[in-house]
Amino acid sequence: MIRFPCQHCGAKLQISPAHAGKEGLCPRCKNKLTVPPMPEPELELVREETPVDTRIPSKLLEEVAVGPRPLPVGKDDDSRQNRLVQTLSDLLNRDDAREHTGVRRLPWFLDILLYPANLSGMITIVFMVIFPFSLGFLPMAFLWGGIRFWGFLGVIGLYLGWYLAECVYDSAKGGTRAPPVFDVGDWDDLWSRVSYLMAVYILFGVPPILYRVLTGRADVIFWLLMVWALVFLPMGLLAMVIHDSISALNPLFLLDSIRRVLGPYLCLLLGTGVLVGLFWHAGGAGRRLTLPIVLPLFHVLLSAYAALVLTHLLGRFYWRYRDRLDWGI
Repeated sequence: MIRFPCQHCGAKLQISPAHAGKEGLCPRCKNKLTVPPMPEPELELVREETPVDTRIPSKLLEEVAVGPRPLPVGKDDDSRQNRLVQTLSDLLNRDDAREHTGVRRLPWFLDILLYPANLSGMITIVFMVIFPFSLGFLPMAFLWGGIRFWGFLGVIGLYLGWYLAECVYDSAKGGTRAPPVFDVGDWDDLWSRVSYLMAVYILFGVPPILYRVLTGRADVIFWLLMVWALVFLPMGLLAMVIHDSISALNPLFLLDSIRRVLGPYLCLLLGTGVLVGLFWHAGGAGRRLTLPIVLPLFHVLLSAYAALVLTHLLGRFYWRYRDRLDWGI
């Protein structure tokens, strides 16, 4: 992808390399702009090697096998075992080497739930479990140098906010497993993305919570604010990840986007509710089956897993309906 700022409003844009050098309109300020060319790859000096003649004599052409090599007799069991090991390795190891085609390797409902089932996803879940439990050591932090401890938690929180947005963005490009961890790049871009996402949460997600805390009531105003959050928060988060611009904070822009994909968007909200209900039910089952000392860890672990699955579901929504949303140049 080519990433560049708008020459007029400064909005951060991204587009396929196929559009390099073409003209278009900025989705934020609607001014004409030109997509910059792709940067030229760096050349490397390699040692010249003497070519090796690998031609096959014509008299041996009839003896060369042109089909797949047959398996030796008695090796069928080993072949099945190797395929099983390879399948498990694909599920539990990093998936960044695979091309993003959007094609699922398993039935869709199972593949969605297995989105965090690779090394990157497991590492992120560990960090998401460590972060809330680290908050319990805050009183001790002031004895050990509170500023350093707060800085440590701040870096983890900033990274987790960026990585969840990266999961949405990677899924929007066709990824089916969690993207690579620690591939942050520029820290200014990281802070820019996280701050924009915080603005979306504050504008669309905080009002019902704040109203309930201040008034303690669940009246008509509270439920209207809940509808506000339910309608705008998912689309706002998705638009902010794709655009990385304050245009995602405009309710009119979000309403127009929802209008274009109204049916699928309602299904997305319904599917999100079903997944949240499943994880909530699993948490209730864990409350009945686990020991009290294990219960907090189980809840945090399940919440971290659910967060990665839901980010994938949101990014996958854009992958399927990007043409109808028409957010590109």
